[in-house]
Amino acid sequence: MKNLAWTNALKSFADDGPIYVAGCCGEPTAFLDALEEDPDLARGRTLTGVWIPGVNQRDPTRTGQRKALTSFVTPSLQVAIKEQRANVMPMHYSSTYKWLGNAAGLAGGIFQVSPPRDGTVSLGVSADFTPSVVASKVPLIGQINAAMPEIIDSPRIPLDRFGHLIEAETSLVEYEAGSINEIYTAIGRNVAELIDDADTVQFGLGKLQTAVLAALNNHRSLKLHGGMISPGILTHLTDGSFNHATIGVALGDREFYAQIANEKRISFKPVSFTHSATTLAAIKSFVSVNSILEVDLFGQGNGEFLGETQITGHGGLVDFIRGAALSEQGRSILALPATARQGTISRITPSLGSSVPITINRADIDWIVTEYGAACLKHATIQQRANRLIEIASPKFRTELANAWEMNCRKGLKI
Repeated sequence: MKNLAWTNALKSFADDGPIYVAGCCGEPTAFLDALEEDPDLARGRTLTGVWIPGVNQRDPTRTGQRKALTSFVTPSLQVAIKEQRANVMPMHYSSTYKWLGNAAGLAGGIFQVSPPRDGTVSLGVSADFTPSVVASKVPLIGQINAAMPEIIDSPRIPLDRFGHLIEAETSLVEYEAGSINEIYTAIGRNVAELIDDADTVQFGLGKLQTAVLAALNNHRSLKLHGGMISPGILTHLTDGSFNHATIGVALGDREFYAQIANEKRISFKPVSFTHSATTLAAIKSFVSVNSILEVDLFGQGNGEFLGETQITGHGGLVDFIRGAALSEQGRSILALPATARQGTISRITPSLGSSVPITINRADIDWIVTEYGAACLKHATIQQRANRLIEIASPKFRTELANAWEMNCRKGLKI
């Protein structure tokens, strides 16, 4: 049998409980390949993991009557959700980490590791959630992958912690944010103006991170603390804009992974550290910078839905927003283009639709940034919030938004 090694390894897992399958670059590619080749492998089991939109492309439920529990909605899992092969759990990163370590009742965990050295293996460039599974004492299966770099400062696991180790060299997951246009360039400049020298900055995934990094070349002594790191940070570690990075995962190409393998200024830590309220509160001038899809004039944020379709999840967004609020001189920044669909729809709306769950409570929002400027909502009254958000909306929609807000006030929504 072609996948005999995986079949035998899975026998070490309990017959019930979900199986953890790592996401990001820890994704055990050889195991997922085996699932596609053999529908009987792990047939009828439930798989769970933190699979990131734009990063993890696989649907492990496509064959074998398998199901999935996920806190993110990737494009491939959208079909599985519609066909009731997958269920979504709304959870922050911090609570997901705790859930995996206890309440999930895992049968076991599968993830990639670097080749062994001195009786241990490294989690390499994907140290986010797997340490919780390792600490839970469930059986483990490791895919030893020569392509996984051995990071200087990344969690290591003793070989005897594994029930099975399967050698299989496969390509690591790669990620490309894509080029940024003039809108994101303007947003990046506006965000950079809210960041001071020596701040500790967190970035979300995607084009916003690329745009802001490009605008920080004249800053000095910055530190990065967050969930992920992208190739753009290497330039800034060299030119002095940044001097250290503490993160959970790296996302880029194979050249980037090789470059950071021996980089002493980059530390990989689990979510229990990177997203911890205690950790973030102790960082002076912690600045979180993240994307949002939509914000209404009350200051409520939608970070998950396009129309009525969920396209992502909570992630670590609120963990970092609240961590910034606890930090001395900390602040959180949420950024978005002012419009969508070639300028035909305003992303700043009178109110979020009734079918759109609120991702970020209005009391948690600090700064909102578009290509037209920045609006501080912290300590602002409801009327001030509306006025400031209208000022950074697209000029095309400002009168419409002001009229809609006035109508809301007349209906008694002003409090």
